Parts: sequence; C-alpha cells; structure tokens
Amino acid sequence: MIRLKPSLQILFVLLSISLSAQNVSDTPVSPENLASGVLENGMHYYVLHNAEPKDRVSFYFAQNVGSVLENDSQQGLAHFLEHMAFNGTQNFEDKGMLEYLEKNGMKFGSEINAFTSFDETVYNINQVPVTNEKLLDSVLLVLHDWSGYLSLTDAEIDNERGVINEEWRTRNTAGFRANSKIWLDGYLKGSKYSKRMPIGLMDVVNNFEYDELRDYYKRWYRPDQQAVVVVGDVDVKELEAKIKKVFSSIPLKKDLPERPEFDVSITDEFVYINSTDKELGEPSLQYFVKRTPLDLSVEEGIQQALTGSMVSYILNNRFSELVLAENCPVLGASFGVQEFVRPLEVLNLNARPKKDSLLSGLKFIVREYSRFAKYGATASELKRAKAAFKTNLESSKANIAKRSNDSYAAEIYGDFFKKEPVTDYAWTLDYRLSLLDLITNESILNYLSRFDGDQGRGVGITGSDTNTYPNQGELEAALAEVNSQKLTAFEETGSEKKLINTTLTGSPVIKTEAVEGIDAQLYTLANGLKLALYPTDFDKEQVFMTAFSPGGSSLLSVEELPNTFIASYLVGQSGLGDLNKIELQKLLAGTETSLGVSINSYSENLSGSSKTKDLETLFKQVYLQFTAPRFDAQAFAILKQNMATNLIAKQKNVSSDFQDSLQKAASGNSERTILFDQKLINAISLEGAEQLYRDRISNAGDFTFVFVGDFDEKQVLALATKYLGSIPGTTETETAVNHNMVPAKGKTTVHLTKEMETPQASVNVMFTGDMEYSKKNNLKLYVLSQLLDKRYMERIREEEGGSYGVRVGGSVSWVPIENYNLSVSFNCNPDKADDLLKIVYAELKKMETSIDTEELAEIKSNYKKGVSENQRNNSYWLSTIANNLEKGMPVSDQASSIALIESITADDLMATAKLINSDPTIVEGELMPAE
Repeated sequence: MIRLKPSLQILFVLLSISLSAQNVSDTPVSPENLASGVLENGMHYYVLHNAEPKDRVSFYFAQNVGSVLENDSQQGLAHFLEHMAFNGTQNFEDKGMLEYLEKNGMKFGSEINAFTSFDETVYNINQVPVTNEKLLDSVLLVLHDWSGYLSLTDAEIDNERGVINEEWRTRNTAGFRANSKIWLDGYLKGSKYSKRMPIGLMDVVNNFEYDELRDYYKRWYRPDQQAVVVVGDVDVKELEAKIKKVFSSIPLKKDLPERPEFDVSITDEFVYINSTDKELGEPSLQYFVKRTPLDLSVEEGIQQALTGSMVSYILNNRFSELVLAENCPVLGASFGVQEFVRPLEVLNLNARPKKDSLLSGLKFIVREYSRFAKYGATASELKRAKAAFKTNLESSKANIAKRSNDSYAAEIYGDFFKKEPVTDYAWTLDYRLSLLDLITNESILNYLSRFDGDQGRGVGITGSDTNTYPNQGELEAALAEVNSQKLTAFEETGSEKKLINTTLTGSPVIKTEAVEGIDAQLYTLANGLKLALYPTDFDKEQVFMTAFSPGGSSLLSVEELPNTFIASYLVGQSGLGDLNKIELQKLLAGTETSLGVSINSYSENLSGSSKTKDLETLFKQVYLQFTAPRFDAQAFAILKQNMATNLIAKQKNVSSDFQDSLQKAASGNSERTILFDQKLINAISLEGAEQLYRDRISNAGDFTFVFVGDFDEKQVLALATKYLGSIPGTTETETAVNHNMVPAKGKTTVHLTKEMETPQASVNVMFTGDMEYSKKNNLKLYVLSQLLDKRYMERIREEEGGSYGVRVGGSVSWVPIENYNLSVSFNCNPDKADDLLKIVYAELKKMETSIDTEELAEIKSNYKKGVSENQRNNSYWLSTIANNLEKGMPVSDQASSIALIESITADDLMATAKLINSDPTIVEGELMPAE
C-alpha cells in the first residue's frame, strides 16, 4: 500500500487545526453501545444495540474468504460453499435450519441469505424477534455451524451442482458477459483476480471431487478469518456472553496457511477492450484509470470519501447539463470512483454515444473530465453541492434512531475486513458536517490529481458484434488530440427565476371526515380535491406523499395511447413553469424533495417526498405539475434518440419477442396493447404528449392526495389550501373503462424458440379468472402463492436442480373488473423445461386436496411478523391508506390484519386452488433455445 502524498498530509493537518477550532473532535469515537473483541481462537465479534426496529435483531457472519483464495481446480468453490451452508450442518440436518427459521417468521431470500465476492463471504439472518430467547440461541448455533461444521455430504453437493449451473445460466446475460471481459481483461489484468470470477467455471462446478470442496472449507473457513456481527434491540452484555460461550470452543487448527493478500499491478500499458456480443445493441463506452487505494487513517478516509462524493455530484450534474446540447455526441454520461477489489480503485467515465459517435463521444467525456480536473468546480457548483450534502447529512442526523440494523452491520463487517476500528455513526456524521465548509476547489483538484498521468489507463467498449469499432491506434490518437487541446474553465449561466411568479388564491376546506380504521382526517377542498393527512413520528423531518385519480389511459383512444409511454417522462426532462430542467435542478439544490407523475392503465398517480422544512417547495412543484408543465423540444429529440437506441438493444435481447407475445396474449391480443417497437416511436409526438398530459393531469376535483410523516397538520393544511387549492377543479369525476383486455378463454400457448449464446429456457404461466375482490380473497391468493413458492423451491430448485429460483405471485384485482391472477415464472435448463412445467400444474393440483399445515403456519408467522414490523413504517401506511381510500374500504390496523391472516384456513386455500383448477384461463409461455 502507498502512503499519502505530502500535499494531502498537509491538507489533513490544516483540517485538523480548523476542526479543533470548531470544537469538533477530529479523533474517531467508538460507539458507546458496542461490545467487541477477539476470542482466543482469533474470531472477532461485535454486538451493537440499536432500538429501531423494536424487538428485532440481525445476525451477520463475515468470512475474510472469497474466490481469490481458490486454486485453479477450485474455481467457483467459494461460492459453492456459500450455497452449502444452507444444506445441512452439525446441528441442523439437510434443510432443517431453513425450516426452523421459517417456522419462526424469517424468509429465505429476503431475511436469510448470503453473498460471495472476490475477497469475502457474508451470511445474514435478519429481523429476528428478540422476545424468543431460544430462537436467539438457535441463530447463534447456526452461525457456529457455519464457522466450521457444514455437513458437505456427497448427496447434497451433487444436488447443488444443478442449482449453481442455473444461477450461472440466469446471470450470464449479454451485458454481464461483455462487462466481465472489461473487468477481467482490463481492470484486473495480470492479477489473480482476473481468473477468479466468484461464480466460477461450470466445468469445475460440475466435476470437482467432493474432497476438493472439503479441503477448501477446512483450509479457509476458520475462526481467525471470521467475525460475528449482531445488531439490534438486544442486551449487549448478554449477547456478548452468549457469543463467548458458543464460539470460544471452536478450535483454530494448527499449521494453516496465512491468509494472503493480492495486488493488481498498475502499468504504463494503455488497455483497450472491445467486448462485443451478438445479443447486445448500440455501443457503450468507458474510459477508466486504475490506482492502488491510499493507505489512510479513519479520519483521512472520511475526508477523502466526502471530497470524492462531492466531485462525483458536481461532475455528474455538469454532465447532465452538457448532454442536453443539440450537438453533444452522447446521450448520457456519468463519472464515478469505486473500490473494485481491495487492492484496486477505478475512476470511470461512462457514456452512451449517439449513433456513429464512438470517437467523438470518447473525446467529449475525456475532454470535460480533463477540464474539471484542471479547473475544478465553479463557485456556484461548489455552493450547491455543499448545500445538498448538508441537507442530506442533517437528515441522516435527524433520523439516526431510524438507521437500520443492516446498515450498521454492513459498516461493521466492512471495518472488520479493513482491520479498522468501528466508528460511532453520530460522530461520523458530525465530522462530515464539520468538513463541508473546509472543502475548497483546491480540495477537489488535489483529490483528482492522483489520477493524473498515463499509468493504468484504458478504454472499454461494449456493443453488438455487427457494429464497426475503432482500433487501438485510433483511440490513442483521439485521446492525444484531447490532451493537446487548450482548455478553458467551464462557465455556467445563472438564473433569477422563481418557481411561482403569480399570487395564488387557494380554496378552503369545505368538508372534514375521519378516515375509517385509522386516526387520520380526510379533507375536501372547494375545488373538489381530497386530502388525507396522517401525522407520524416514525421518520424525523420526513414527509411522504401519493395521489391518485381514476381513469388513466383507459379513457383514451387507441391513437392516443402511444404518447402515454412518454408524456410523464418528457415533463420530468423539460422542467416546470418558467424553469427548464437544469434551472430547476439548480434552484432546488439544498432542498430535499422528489416528485413523479405517472399515467397508468386505470389511474393517474403522483408520488413524492420531502423534508418537513421543504414541504412548501414540494407543494409548489405539485401545483406546477398540474398548471405549468413544460414540453421541451430538445428534451423530446433526445428522448427519441434514446428510444431508438433502446429499441436496438431490445431487438437484440433474446427474450424480447417472448415478452411481447406474452403481453399480447394476456390482453387477448387487444389493439390497445402498447409494445415498444418502431411503430410506437413513429406514433409519438411532442404535441400529442402535451395534449394527453394536460388532459389527464388537470382536474384537481378528481384527485385524492395522501400525506404521511413528520408534519404539523394545521401547517400542511394551510399549504394544501393555498397550493393544491389553487389547481383548477370541476365536479366532473371519471371511472376506469373496461376494454376487456383479458386472455382468451381456455389455454393460450406462447411457445417460441430463439438462438441464444447461453442456452436457457424461460417458463411463464399465468392463471386468471373471475373472483370478487375482498381483502380476504386477496390474502388467500397471496398465501396460496407463498405455499406454491415453497413447493416449487423444494421440487424445482432443490430436488430437480432445474432452476435458480421460481417467482410466484398471486392477487385479486378490482379494476376494471374483479378477477384473480396467479403467475409462475422461472428460467431453467432447457433439457428439463417440459418436466418442470408439469410440476407447476401438478403442485397446484395437489393444493386442491392437501395443504401442508406446517408450511401454512410458517407463512402466517412471516406475515404477522411483517405486519408488526410495518407499524412504524411511513411507506407502509402511505400505500395502505391510499389503497383503501381508492377502494372505498376501511384501513386495517394491526389487530385486524393479524385477525385476517389467522382467519384463513387450509379449507379456504384448498377451495381456492380448486376454483383456479376448475375452469382457468391460462397463458402458458415457454421460450426455448433454437436447436
């Protein structure tokens, strides 16, 4: 590792002096509520108390072990071991561990999972209820077994080979293949990392001897390379004592090798990787610079990261402005610096060139980066960045009690891997805030100076194998041309424009009523707009908003439908009122608001959020979305260019025809089905998008708004009457129109073949039919889908090794008609597709006569656990209140939600399965590789 250059050392000394003057400690502080240590066998442990969410704790088991430790005959075994940790241990045979945890409300995938990378492997069991001490002890026992007591039986190893193959098959997309070549042959060239992609080689996975995996396990899974991380609403001292008792007895075997560290060399060689694939579309390019990470103290690392984040924020905002120019050669550009693997940091400039603009696009991004690296930010850019960062940090401070267990845990195991002490989060936020005013343009230039020079440079280009690409000489000539240019500092134009320039009259509240089922009020304004307010203290200084109006695109003619594809997005790219997009972004810098509009099939919707202090700014934006949307011609031109590029990518995608065919079948081949194709691009227009938007987003009297969060109700009501009350409204209301967009009766088969680089079958089955909407019916479909999910997990993934995962969904819709929908989809080995498809139908058929009561209990337990965890979740209440207001139903509180899930019986589910099997409308899709 290299040490800081003298200029950076001087900078940090000056910062330390300045911080001391501000009474901010420049010495890292450890969390008061943390217990940590190292056991005699070398195992690290960390226990941190975090009271939110209440009565929940998360367990992580960090292994300083990754794919880079494999030898040539073991490529893929680090990842294979991660899978095997769920297939039998000393204290939990076969799938006993998963079965036990799921009985207690945890769900595999979302709350029980793991990941493997080049350098590390991390397991997690999240959201564990702390009120069950036996469960806590059992989870610790699971971590104990992960340390060195996996069963690794011959049979389970063989069963898992197929699952790994299907994970590889699922992940081995054209984009992944192309980018992997840049990563391995560009970023990691010449290092051991370049031959150790975590997924491994399927030839190794399919053929390794059993003892090869066991030998790797015994060599590297050991306490001196492991850490137990526990974060949650627990007694720290009690958990620490339990950890010492459970893990101290694990022996550290003698004569084990040191855990080696690896380097990635940084050379003078310019690297060009042209990574093509027949399943890719138009080219993308990146210019990269490789560096060895600096060896920094905790304080230096925080300052360096903060400066780097500010650099990315400013340069990316500048790029977003520059690409709007008509003569810009790229459709989009971005900048970032990341630690790719432990010994490698990579600066990236990425771009999507316009057609036939690869070299000009490369020159553009390198020239603008070089301009920034030479002159830095303008005074206004730096001021806006500091305002934005200050707002973000203050928001984090205000909600420090809401920081998740998993965020703390990730930070802690990251410190374990870096061999650094854990730093108090509150101190870190204060330290970052104190640094903000001290960051200058000189700080930015200093940060970027380490990427100067010719070392470690490269260009990666991905795209279709039918495109024409420059050779290395042409690339180097283009870069030399940029290097020889005399650059001037970036200049930006200021603006004194305001969001709103008129006086608003507003309209008063004419009716107040209670929202049934919850302590919230529903107000009706004189313009007809309805407003539900539910103040909470769940997230400090945070407010969330949604709005809905019935109708959507169902009220449009077929000819108008294409413009629904772009109208809302176009407004978002054009700005609001008198302000274009860039002017609006600059005006809003330092505020924390977000707002989006969508025109959907059966409704128009808005969604947004803001800090409490920025609520008026959010209300102003909502007002302008209705009364002064913008439709910029240049934004429309860029949008069409992007669509053309995306269409080429879609046409190259092997599954696109399949997905389009499924969409048409699901709508009964309705003429109202909108597909993304050239016909759509030809049909859209700037005028048509504007007319459609103004028609759909106009009448306040047909909208209902819901606000949830940390606000004073009187204050929000005053803002609402002024801004929302000033939106024109009428008494006219709309309802969605049923165009009978349902599949044909009986079974519709969509069976296609396509040439594929990676042979893979895709199966998609949809069952639909009449069913009255009710909360219980909707929940029955959900529970049935979860039961099927478990059955398919066991049959299709575990027994057959045929798929990495099966996605099952079930619900009852209420608009435009009341019907159920049950969907099953997965990717799989083509040789097994037909047999696995039979299992889909067979398992649903079995549900008519048999429901596994233990599995039903597990699903109920997980559902009740989720209901409990959501009681202090603003997003949950926002969607719950809005959904029930939209349906005209009372909001369900915790007790009624739990009572509802408890009321569902095995007989209910068997009857539901029988109804689905009796006379279903089915769309059966199967995509197979061409022979």
